[in-house]
Amino acid sequence: MTRQILSRAIGGPDDLNDVCSAVAAATARHGVDAEERARFTLAVARTLRERAAASQPARLTLTLAAAGDGDGGELTAEVVPGGPDGAPETVATIAVPDPSADSHGDAGDRDGLLELLAAQHERLAWHQQELERTDQGVLALHAELAQAAERLRAANAEQARLLDAEREARAAAESARSRLAFLAHAGATLSAWLDHEQVIKQLHSLVVPRHAAAMEVWISRDQRALTPSGALDEDAPGAAPPEAVVAAHDSGRTRHVTPSPSSLMPGVEVRPGPAELLAVPLISGGRALGVVAYTPAGHPFTADDIAVFRELTRLGAAALDNAIRYEHERGVAESLQRAMLTDLPPAAPLEFTARYLPAEAGLNVGGDWYDAFQRPDGQVIAAIGDVTGHGLRAATLMGQLRTALRAYALDSAGPGEVLARMHRLLTHLQPDDLATAVLLQYAGNGRLRWANAGHPPPLLRAPDGTVRVLYGGDVLLGMPLHDGPLTDREVELPPGATLLLYTDGLVERRTASFEATTDRLAEAFAAADVGGGLDRVADVLLDRMLIDSAREDDTCLLLCRARPVATDGDGPAMRTLVRSRASASDARDRARTVP
Repeated sequence: MTRQILSRAIGGPDDLNDVCSAVAAATARHGVDAEERARFTLAVARTLRERAAASQPARLTLTLAAAGDGDGGELTAEVVPGGPDGAPETVATIAVPDPSADSHGDAGDRDGLLELLAAQHERLAWHQQELERTDQGVLALHAELAQAAERLRAANAEQARLLDAEREARAAAESARSRLAFLAHAGATLSAWLDHEQVIKQLHSLVVPRHAAAMEVWISRDQRALTPSGALDEDAPGAAPPEAVVAAHDSGRTRHVTPSPSSLMPGVEVRPGPAELLAVPLISGGRALGVVAYTPAGHPFTADDIAVFRELTRLGAAALDNAIRYEHERGVAESLQRAMLTDLPPAAPLEFTARYLPAEAGLNVGGDWYDAFQRPDGQVIAAIGDVTGHGLRAATLMGQLRTALRAYALDSAGPGEVLARMHRLLTHLQPDDLATAVLLQYAGNGRLRWANAGHPPPLLRAPDGTVRVLYGGDVLLGMPLHDGPLTDREVELPPGATLLLYTDGLVERRTASFEATTDRLAEAFAAADVGGGLDRVADVLLDRMLIDSAREDDTCLLLCRARPVATDGDGPAMRTLVRSRASASDARDRARTVP
């Protein structure tokens, strides 16, 4: 026969002790041995603790199955899960003794129950200690996690600070790179010009309006007062420069006028003022050329702005000084060269006209020259040449060679001897310099003697208009490997024939060969109308040949035409001679005029 002796619901950990006490009491009432009773109760308690930890509600039932009348039975503990579909689970089974056993079982039951309770309390104390240790571990873990979170927060803050610093450093580096690129571009742009007005114009275009709202340049010439760079008449009174400009010029230090003066910079004088202005002196080679005044665009000048403007002004001062020196040297060289241009002989067996055009680009004045004169014996000497190099040095050397040529040509037997003596002179005086020259010698007998020392070949136009190139020549004057007479050559020069001498500025081009431009010159010479006079021919040749030239070199042109043989009376030859005398001064003026 089976009957239920205990049924208790299990809702959570709080019901565990009560249920375990009820199980122990029920087993004691049925006379179960204390040791078996403790083992049975512990098995039930272990199962119930697992379900309570998992928060699974259930019901514990104790069922007694009697074996017979007075023969004991079997006690079974089952756990029935909550819910309609839960299947009961047998937790433990224990044998129940016969109730008719000896009566001292009640006292034993009480002792066993006390032992069971003591064991339960001991186990509960152990679990309490485990829970306390677990709580302490959790608290320590929480503290460690808090410290780790704080360290992580500090690391994130440091990383953010480093990122900000990196961004600032990158922005500063980019700004510095941009400033250096600007200054490099400005230096290349300004140094490319040899005209001081163009230097100032380029400086203005670099600064305004990107870096400054306005810029004004004040120039000081020959220790005179500061004048605006755009003034047409430097001697006329003009607007007075600002006080900061005068102070910067007199002290040679940058003057910064600002409404809110800040920390000082080396080499910069900061002064309070109603309007922002930066005055930077133009100093090159220890010489003050003027002052540049900058007005800010939108915001006051920073220390970086001032540093950039000071360096930019230094570059501008160097370019401006270079341009002023070049213009001075160019003017001296051009004046010297024009002063050395010869007066063409008005009465001679040859009729002359000449042109000289100085270069318009670069430092190229000084090397080209021509000369023509009549010796005491009536023979006519004509020459054209070019000295290597440019500038005042080349103009001076050209003057020396021209003077030497006249001296040597007075008593030399032929043009080859004259050029040979000039070669020895150049080798002795200027061993590092070279020159080219063509020399003509004409006695009026229809035969022309000539020699060429490395110069472009002359062109001869016959009276019928055909043109031939007089090829043939020797090495340049001053060549170290040459030492000996130059070759004399002869050509027939009938009356009306015209000879063209020129320098390489007339035919030398970067985009065409020398032979091609020489052929082009020959075609233009053949097509020219010589009936209009040599001056007209010279103008036509210059117009046609220089139309595609950048004028980077000087250009000389000398035309020689054989006069008709002289006759008695007032014939054509005499009229031509008189006409040449009358126009001699005009021809000299045209030879010195730059178109």
